[in-house]
Amino acid sequence: MRLTYPINVSNYTALAFAGTIAFASSVSAQVRYELVVPEVMGTPVNHVSAQSNEINENGETLLNRISTFAVWNDGAITHIASGLSEYPATFSSINASSINPFQQVVGSKTYLHRDESGNHFDTFPFYWDPSNGLVDLDELGARTANGAGNTVLYEINEDGLALGSTQLVAEDGRSGSQAFTWSFAQGRADIQPLHSFENHSVTTPHGLNALGTVVGVYRQFNGSIDSYHERAFIFDSANGSRDLSELDSNFFQSDHYTARDINDSENLVGERDRVAYFYDLQSKVGLEIRLKEDAHRATRAFALNNNDVVAGTVENDSASASSGFAPFIWTRNSGAVELLPHFMSALEQILPAGVDPMACRITPKSINSSATLSASLQTPTSFSREIVLKPVLDFRWNSNQVVAENGVAGVKYTHDKEDLNGSIPAAALGYEIAFECSSDMKTWHPVSSENNGIRHLETETSIELFLPFAQCTFVRPVLKRIQEGEPTGY
Repeated sequence: MRLTYPINVSNYTALAFAGTIAFASSVSAQVRYELVVPEVMGTPVNHVSAQSNEINENGETLLNRISTFAVWNDGAITHIASGLSEYPATFSSINASSINPFQQVVGSKTYLHRDESGNHFDTFPFYWDPSNGLVDLDELGARTANGAGNTVLYEINEDGLALGSTQLVAEDGRSGSQAFTWSFAQGRADIQPLHSFENHSVTTPHGLNALGTVVGVYRQFNGSIDSYHERAFIFDSANGSRDLSELDSNFFQSDHYTARDINDSENLVGERDRVAYFYDLQSKVGLEIRLKEDAHRATRAFALNNNDVVAGTVENDSASASSGFAPFIWTRNSGAVELLPHFMSALEQILPAGVDPMACRITPKSINSSATLSASLQTPTSFSREIVLKPVLDFRWNSNQVVAENGVAGVKYTHDKEDLNGSIPAAALGYEIAFECSSDMKTWHPVSSENNGIRHLETETSIELFLPFAQCTFVRPVLKRIQEGEPTGY
């Protein structure tokens, strides 16, 4: 019998399909992140916003164009919605901010009013879902006498509860902001401000979990409107608004601290002065987040998922005048790992000529349970992009040999373990390694058991996998979620 040497698919990266059964979790299973630039009808979106591009548990994210927004998932556009309505003003733009797993979307629209006193912009929220379409929520917030207003919805959870704020303008022209929650069932419920000066307060919500708990920041004024410290608050219906220092005066004792996100376990993230933190509300334990090698670099934490994986930014040391920010991932097991080296070459390919990658600001917006990030890419020029950062397996076969074991011909694949610098342990993100095999490189099947001559051996230094030709000719490593045992999708 003539043996055909198999094609080495050593650098093939995949995510596991349903039914793939993983072998024992390996410390050598490492993850890197790849850069994905979502497109609408073949065109990247050169528009970013501080409140947009959230990614949900299904891997769906939002892309905003001037008058429309799109729902994007895994390289495909599933919905395009128009922001135009019969509102009596000139339409300016739409900004879809958040999409929950049930494709309920909230955001804001901006219109231009013109009268004898000049031009006035009116921004108000909207709600959208595929069945009901777009619903204007133009009565939700405050407006001035000339019709100007600025009311937005930032986020919507699985129960349809949304988080927002409305701008308050005093008679003397000073503007403040009021945070609130809203749903069709409950209407608008204001979040009590913690501090004010001459009836002027500024409260900005940032995060909302499935329990309805809100975190954000407020201004603590120091004797005038122009002098203040930014401090973090937490709000729930049972306890109202509280400064985080009320919960832990030792950890939250600096002049400046924020809270930017909270997960369903009531863990939260933000930064104190120039250092990001992770805080466990149940145990009252806070942890600083710094890069291991460059602890002096400023860090900020923007998002975390329900597996306590944190996404944030670390300040770059750029040769240009503009200081950039690179994304990082942090877990209790891996610490903080900078992601820019993972996709530097891909980033350089999409940037305009002359733009220093180290001067870019890549800011995570959200991270789902599959550890996929949505983020904004901003440069010192007019070039910007909404991007997705996706975890992929960093694993390669070092050798493959045609051999015979116990009279059975097949291929022995060998992977030599090594310290993959800059990678993240797959287990830290909730993944383990599995294998799939194929006879034609088209149809893949799980290597699911040690039967029919299939042999798997793992030691401290290597992984061996023997597959008889009768079973399959080609093999590829894949990532599989540990928790659910289901395909990861994103």
